[in-house]
Amino acid sequence: MSADAETRTYKRPTLVVVHADGAPPSEVAVPLATWADCVFVVPADDYTRKITPVLAAFGEVLEVDTVENTAERLRAYAPDGIVTYCEQMQRLTAHLAELLKLPYHSRDMAELLTDKWRQRAALRAAGVDSVRTALIHSEQEWAAAAAHVGFPAVLKPVHGVASGNTFYVPDEAAGLSRLREVLALDRPGLIADGGLVLEEFLRGRPCQPFGDYVSVELAVFDGELIDIGVTGKLPMAAPFRETGRFWPSPFNKAENEEFLALAHSAVRALGVQWGITHTELKLTPEGPRLIEVNGRLGGGIQDLALSAMGLDLVEYAARIALGDPTPPRRVPVHGVHYQVLPPAPQQACEVVAVEGVEAVRALAGVKTCRMYVKPGQHLEGGVATLELGRINGVAADHAAFAELVHQAWSLLRLRFRFEGEQTPRDVTAGALTSV
Repeated sequence: MSADAETRTYKRPTLVVVHADGAPPSEVAVPLATWADCVFVVPADDYTRKITPVLAAFGEVLEVDTVENTAERLRAYAPDGIVTYCEQMQRLTAHLAELLKLPYHSRDMAELLTDKWRQRAALRAAGVDSVRTALIHSEQEWAAAAAHVGFPAVLKPVHGVASGNTFYVPDEAAGLSRLREVLALDRPGLIADGGLVLEEFLRGRPCQPFGDYVSVELAVFDGELIDIGVTGKLPMAAPFRETGRFWPSPFNKAENEEFLALAHSAVRALGVQWGITHTELKLTPEGPRLIEVNGRLGGGIQDLALSAMGLDLVEYAARIALGDPTPPRRVPVHGVHYQVLPPAPQQACEVVAVEGVEAVRALAGVKTCRMYVKPGQHLEGGVATLELGRINGVAADHAAFAELVHQAWSLLRLRFRFEGEQTPRDVTAGALTSV
């Protein structure tokens, strides 16, 4: 066939991308629009209206009204696939996929993947997980929940993201106080009146200078699991804020295989058939334990995959949605590819100054050091993971990476004016983990 004939017969696939706050619009749109005709479906809120001009440069944009009306409008585009990269959009995407008869998580599967209570129950029933949990909707249910779970424990929303309103509770009195505080909120999680989960706290094993947890990245095509990688982590900031991630993990081959096996068991137990999964595991003295399974690409994993293996996971997830089973090309990982994430303070404050950025950029192994905050900016505080910036690069090995983190944490300094304090306070990036 001639080149002209190939051009005439090739049809770009039409891909529905359900998008919202949680994934940078350019990170999603740029890799897809070069080869697919994208229709971006967004909720009608202030954030998505701000990013609509960005998305509109790469495809059509539709605001959601009712699910049924949105599906009817989408039929006019004759879509070939549907995907989302946002936690809070999974159930909407599943409903649209059902109405449009496109491969994606079933609606029940999307519920399992976004409901921390139902997911634990399903994993426990399959014999994959044994973490004690209790569902709470009111203070009257606290005593029974506390007696069943015991302490220390973790209190979190049933539907949540980025550790928002997720607390470590050392004893019953502290837990009851936290419960009252969270129940008083209009929306503790992603869904109003979604409830809270009290669950057993998993004590980690010593893993310093790295974190005592990992995530396992898998692809699933029609039920077949494809390993992508095991992501190492830096130690969490209190209570459960992420501070960094890197490839490859610092653990040996046998341990990584154990992590992969547990993630496989969990994903199979839930019955996931399509897409990318991001499974978080706690490393305890008794072995790895499940934290949760997420039915979408994990935060920051796209950049790690591109840096470490030349692997575009945004595109891979879209190809799976379009029914393409071809595994993507990847290259071996050399060095330690990382993202270091200075966390926002838990106390409300105003940013007064940011210092040391150029010194961090000058460190061997640092590619970029970009701060997302600027002087005069107000930070709301809270326990959710919120990045003040991101340091990216490649270190020669894990020892060199650990030393680089130590240097960067010391060099990067921020000045805050905390609510209730007259004098601004200087805080190193390393000290942010306890502020």
